[in-house]
Amino acid sequence: MKPKSIVMALWTSVFCAACGLTDVDRVRAAGAAAGEVLAERTLPLLPDDCRRLSRSGVREGDRLDVAVLKADAALNRPNARTARCSGWYDQLKSGWHRGDVQ
Repeated sequence: MKPKSIVMALWTSVFCAACGLTDVDRVRAAGAAAGEVLAERTLPLLPDDCRRLSRSGVREGDRLDVAVLKADAALNRPNARTARCSGWYDQLKSGWHRGDVQ
């Protein structure tokens, strides 16, 4: 037998012996348990307020100064809503990473 053949035969037996040590059922059970834990952590629903759309309320024929005031007021509402929703989401995300979300 050539030295190269002996080395290959030894490596083959080492690889085959290693396959016998793997407990496939134990690995599958651990994967299933990890999946169940992650599945229990569901995101809460987004508040309805965060999905609302806003309109400026400007009508055809409004004077320019009135239209600007209406547009400003209309922008304040969605900006406040965006700040509220992003604050809620940031708090949710930080709890999610700590594992506090249920």
